[in-house]
Amino acid sequence: MVVIALMVVGGILAVTVAVFALLRTWGRDVSHTEAELHQPAAHAETFPVPPGQDPAVLMGVLRSAGFVVVEETPDRLLVGCPSSRDAERVRHLLEHTYQH
Repeated sequence: MVVIALMVVGGILAVTVAVFALLRTWGRDVSHTEAELHQPAAHAETFPVPPGQDPAVLMGVLRSAGFVVVEETPDRLLVGCPSSRDAERVRHLLEHTYQH
């Protein structure tokens, strides 16, 4: 009985450590991407999140379109726009995401 209890506690502890490590890695990746987009040489623009829209959905749409994007605030996204036409494309995607 003690062996089973130790196995259960050990399993819970192992899963907790694994989840913590994954979340820490994900947080570092987001921080690294945000730092890159804030570099003076980076071509990034800030776009407002339209009222009533979920920033996570918009970020998913922009990422699937090939853009690098982070959420600066709940009402503002920072998007990498290396090409001069990218900003217009991002605006179009943001405006038309919920119009289907």
